[in-house]
Amino acid sequence: MRAVPEDFDGPGVDLRGEDAARAIAAAAPIERWLTAREPGIVLRSLSVDRRLQRVLVTLEQPGDRPRVLRFDPPHANELIDAGAEAERVIAAAAAQRIAAR
Repeated sequence: MRAVPEDFDGPGVDLRGEDAARAIAAAAPIERWLTAREPGIVLRSLSVDRRLQRVLVTLEQPGDRPRVLRFDPPHANELIDAGAEAERVIAAAAAQRIAAR
């Protein structure tokens, strides 16, 4: 998992193992939000841009190409709110990784 903390000047931080597992678990409300609107989806990737208030979601689907969804406000705000705990978990883990550099 790649995290790019706000106001961080660098390539970002790779979270692996337990850090990544905690972040993924904390993001469950985002997946529930998406599944409530489209049952049966399989989440492949998620990107949140706090500056632009935009959320990009990639879903698995049959065939060669994944399905990409872009959410702008107001739906992006709902997703960002749903991911507040994930953001906190990711920020804490990223800060620890940066401090260890």
